[in-house]
Amino acid sequence: MESWFDNWLYFNRMKWLLILFFTSLLTTQAQQSSTQSISLICDEFYGVDDFENLYYSTNNVLYKKSPTDRMEFYDLQLGDIASVDIINPLKILVFYRDMQTIVFLDNRLNEQLRLNLNTLQPQRFIEHARLAGERRLWLYNMDMSRLELYDYVNNRLINSTTPISNPVVKMQCDYNFCHLITSNSIISFNTYASETSRISAEVQFPVAYNFELLVYKNSNGWKWYRFDKEFRFSESELKQPISKEYVPESLYIKGNKLYIYNRNRLIVDTINLKK
Repeated sequence: MESWFDNWLYFNRMKWLLILFFTSLLTTQAQQSSTQSISLICDEFYGVDDFENLYYSTNNVLYKKSPTDRMEFYDLQLGDIASVDIINPLKILVFYRDMQTIVFLDNRLNEQLRLNLNTLQPQRFIEHARLAGERRLWLYNMDMSRLELYDYVNNRLINSTTPISNPVVKMQCDYNFCHLITSNSIISFNTYASETSRISAEVQFPVAYNFELLVYKNSNGWKWYRFDKEFRFSESELKQPISKEYVPESLYIKGNKLYIYNRNRLIVDTINLKK
């Protein structure tokens, strides 16, 4: 015959098992709630603005999609869209490399200005183009293998770097710094064309940057770097790792969210870096 002590011991154990079960369940739900999945069919995903409008392109048509509206811009005579810079949603840069043309759009995707880079003197081929402020551009001069800071209002070259030895695959920039990304390094320059940082590592694309953080994914998982007060990148880690199963076609960072585009799905994951 069971004693009252045996019954008490049994119910006490059951109580703790139930507490552990529900704690585990709540933790799992919290982790799942930090990740969203959005259906999005496109050729290229460019990013998100402060109002969570999505920017992407299909068949060289640029779209801006909100929960209630969708705007578009296209000029098929200009060929393929090489890149889109939405660092300033009121002045969106669309770069057509083949035609050496930059088109500036407003927040309704109406054309504001068109620059024909073929008219630059001395003449050169521009491989990459990004915004560098109100009237300035970061341009990568392929002929000279150098980064240039260019004032397009006064048609004036402000600064340029020394030649870059390796081919530049991509540029990630803000108004004060431009990060040139090659297959084995990330080189950072300020507006005086001075090198401030260099990461020597095998880089796999795509790469995302948001003024402070830089991220890409390689065979070993996600690589995170923080741009510190010394204007150098230092490696960092997430407190809650992102699944290695994601194979990104496009990446974008906005605030504390990482946007991963893959197989017609946009995965939105909350990021929390270790200090």
